Amino acid sequence: MVVSKEWDWKNIPGETWLKPSEESYYYAEKWRAEGRERVLDLGCGLGRHSILFNRYGFKVTAIDLSEYGVAHLRDWQKKSGADFRTVVGDMKKLPFADNAFDCIYSYHVMTHTDTEGIKQIMSEVRRVLKPGGEIYFDLLSKKAWHFTNCPCERIDENTIRFKGGPEDGIPHFFTDEEGIRELLSGFRLNVLRHVETLKTPLYNASGTHWFAEADAEKEYIAPDYSDIIGKTVSGKIDRPLGSVHPKVPELKYTVNYGYVDGIFAGDGAEQDIYLLGEDKPVSEYSGKVIAVWHRYNDIEDKWIVSADGREFTDEEITKAIDFQEKYFDGELFR
Repeated sequence: MVVSKEWDWKNIPGETWLKPSEESYYYAEKWRAEGRERVLDLGCGLGRHSILFNRYGFKVTAIDLSEYGVAHLRDWQKKSGADFRTVVGDMKKLPFADNAFDCIYSYHVMTHTDTEGIKQIMSEVRRVLKPGGEIYFDLLSKKAWHFTNCPCERIDENTIRFKGGPEDGIPHFFTDEEGIRELLSGFRLNVLRHVETLKTPLYNASGTHWFAEADAEKEYIAPDYSDIIGKTVSGKIDRPLGSVHPKVPELKYTVNYGYVDGIFAGDGAEQDIYLLGEDKPVSEYSGKVIAVWHRYNDIEDKWIVSADGREFTDEEITKAIDFQEKYFDGELFR
């Protein structure tokens, strides 16, 4: 499986890639009418679709491999007043919880891999979609000129690597109808279109693509924290009450925040906790886990620990941790 490679966005004229695709308006209307809320912009690029879905009132999460693209989107957010999470990450290993999203929009992105890579991407897409969650995406067609005539490097029977330009060194996976239907095993295929795109003043490239709309078919398994809640834990407080975030100076900790010794979370680091019931800065703690804050657009949960054994209402907990959790999309489990 090839290593993922990002677009060279800083050397690409921006006009085309700042205007949302036609289909994005349709899916914004469709998904809003269907009552869907959480949208993942998979391969957000400079952010054109993230900004659009945000304007439609969706809870947006945007991810792209390009640090330049994500930085551009974050700047766009500040200027427009948009408020949603942006992440630098690889679509072959999405840093999000299972069943996190109602829908995924991915435009001219998922094809940037090889045969083994696209299988892994589809597995990740199905994992992070809720049961019945919908994806709209496209893949390059084997009828495209680039696949049949381009003297490019062949990585495998379905993949070539482009040379030169903003996509220099980026793999491109191509498929036929049988191939895309196989990739959508575990999904209900709703729409499949074979489209030839011609060069226009707005869209400055031509190509032949498969466009698909599909719903994830799977059973919902709710997070189970029965083995955690009620457990007594201890550890260190590395961000005490009144301190500031080491990378975000404007984020001030209004409760003690630390970790559990010897227990590791989804991000590979020791399990984070919010310590309630302690009104002064501390360096160590011991207490009972009374709840778990489950982040959807992240890969780690946060344990809520009571230092004195006192119970807190849902409202008290969510208010206490909002200073940081307002930047994420999550839910409290008791």
